[in-house]
Amino acid sequence: MTLPLAVPAPQIRLDPPGGPAVLEKAIDLRLPAIAFPDGTPLTGDALDRMGAHLYRGTPGSEEIWNEDEKRWGAPPPGLDGLSALTPLPMQHLDGDPLPWKGLLVATGQKDRNDAPKIAKAIGGSPSYRLRALVRAHHDGAEYLGLSPPSADLVFLSLADTQRFAVSLDTGDAQTCRKVTIQLKDAGLSPVGLVEIHDTGGREVVIANLGPGGAPRARILLLDNGDIQLEPAPGRSIVLAGTLEAQRIDYQPFAGGPRQTL
Repeated sequence: MTLPLAVPAPQIRLDPPGGPAVLEKAIDLRLPAIAFPDGTPLTGDALDRMGAHLYRGTPGSEEIWNEDEKRWGAPPPGLDGLSALTPLPMQHLDGDPLPWKGLLVATGQKDRNDAPKIAKAIGGSPSYRLRALVRAHHDGAEYLGLSPPSADLVFLSLADTQRFAVSLDTGDAQTCRKVTIQLKDAGLSPVGLVEIHDTGGREVVIANLGPGGAPRARILLLDNGDIQLEPAPGRSIVLAGTLEAQRIDYQPFAGGPRQTL
């Protein structure tokens, strides 16, 4: 007969503390001390299996990572089926207040179809979480327990957490046709950009951005050599100095045909 064992939820340590989780940085996973029902601390001598299982998706319809088959799939029914899967290993650290330690590595990990095991989130999805599973023996009895889930992990790329970024439309400097240089504010919302491309001609766009990334004012250097100024709706083009022009073509405010000065 297998008896239940209380296992605390895994704790996640992010760098920097408070997150966000980034694909390029390993996640430090910790577990508090575990004790048998009679209060005896769980030690390595009593362990038969210890580790953490990675889940993704919405609780109730989530998938579990199968390390042996390198794929995501439905969790097996019951703890016995779950304990047959290979978990992320955890080691004991003597004298540490959170004595069980594991490491979750996201970058470079692939499934059997060569897709990323852990993907960058788009719109908050996918989300991941971990549960620790422990199988142990004590005083002639066998114990098995599964922890509650850890806090959810929603992964970004390290580039998404930087305030200054340069991106290529193809991700390859040899084949790209558009380059975007962008600055973000402290909340990682885009402030402005310079975009150079040859997708429809040799053009350059300079723009500042409002909340949510919507363009405000833009300057366009067009392929035909024109310079196009586009203020935000309802705003003006303001010249602080003297305007020198050979010819001015304009639309009268009151309407009618275009005029030339």
